[in-house]
Order: sequence, then structure tokens, then C-alpha cells
Amino acid sequence: MQKTKIGPLLTLAAVAAVGGGMWLANVSQETESAALAPPVSQSTTRTTAASPEHPPPSTPPPVAFPAKANYVAKIPTAAGTITLEVTINGQTAIAYACDGNAVEVWLRGSATNGALALANKDQTSRLTGRLEGASIAGTLTIGAKYWDFTASPVQPPAGLYVYDDGGVRNSWIVDSGGAVTGVQRRADGSTGPASTLTKDRTAVVDGTTVTATKVEGNDDAE
Repeated sequence: MQKTKIGPLLTLAAVAAVGGGMWLANVSQETESAALAPPVSQSTTRTTAASPEHPPPSTPPPVAFPAKANYVAKIPTAAGTITLEVTINGQTAIAYACDGNAVEVWLRGSATNGALALANKDQTSRLTGRLEGASIAGTLTIGAKYWDFTASPVQPPAGLYVYDDGGVRNSWIVDSGGAVTGVQRRADGSTGPASTLTKDRTAVVDGTTVTATKVEGNDDAE
């Protein structure tokens, strides 16, 4: 009959008991640490609504034309030079373009929010433009031809002048240097160079000395 070896068995049981106690202690410490640890904050994206104290940025209003203003441009063409004058009066505008010989066109329309939209009576010629700084940048269309231009502001006595009598109309553009460009249109529709306009704004038309009238933006000078 064999003898049971009790000593080694007791030793293994003791080791197992110690190991189990240590495992339970570690588990208990981890559970307590997890319970005591502060909650992890979650990152969220928050949209801040505009408030009266912090209103959203506003869009700046469009630049407007002066209440009254005159602009002149010289437009090079294949045949020479076209002189353009634009007269602003409130929200209306008149433009006149001529080459000082035979070509001329009158245009009328709006001048709102810094933009021009003009046309002649039969809609065959147009002018569009926008205020850029102190000048007007735009496009002049006469029939099938068009040209880009930049018209600079001018001060009196520069501007647009007319004299109309008996169906004969003389139209003149005076630029900032005092140079004059003009066309005369007769009752039969024929055109030619306008009579010479002097510094005192007088001209001799068909043997008679006349005084030219400065055109304003709301005049019916066409």
C-alpha cells in the first residue's frame, strides 16, 4: 500500500490560494480606479448663433454715383478717335459719343448702384459701365462695333453742350483740357463738323452768334 504525499499538495494549495488572493486584489483595485476616474469628455462642435451683441458681418452697400457728375473718355478706333461724355443726374444719365466729323450717337438710361445701362432710341447702340474708383469702366457699342473705355471725371466748364435751332443741332464735348469735339446734324439727317465753340461757350451757326447750353442728366437733349 502506497503512502500519500501530503506535503507537496499542501504547498500547491497554498501557492494557489496566494495567487488567487493577489488576482482578486488587482481586480478590486482596477474596479476602484475605474470608478474613481473622471469621465472622458467628448469633443463636440458647437455653432455659435449670432446675437445682438455680436451680429454677423454685413455686406457693404454698392458704391453710388455722385448726385451730379460728368465723365469724359477718348476711345481710339481704326478710323481715328471717338470722344465720349457721360452726364449723371441722380439715377439717370445721358451719354453722347462723336468723332468730330460724321459719327454721333445719343444714349439715355439709368445710373443706379454704380452701374450704367444706356441705349439710343432704336436700341442699335448701347453703353454699359460700372463705377470703379472715381472713373467709369465700360463698353460702348455703336451698331455692330464696340469698344471698351475708361471715362474720367471732369469739372465745369468741361462737359456736354448743345445748341438746337430750326432742326439744326450742334453738339459739343469739352474735355478737362478745354479741347472741343463736336458734330452738327441738320434737319435732313446729314452730319458734319460742328461750328467752333469758344471758351465763353458761344458759336457762330449759319452766320448767327449763339450760346450753347450745358446738358444735364435729365435733359431731353437727344
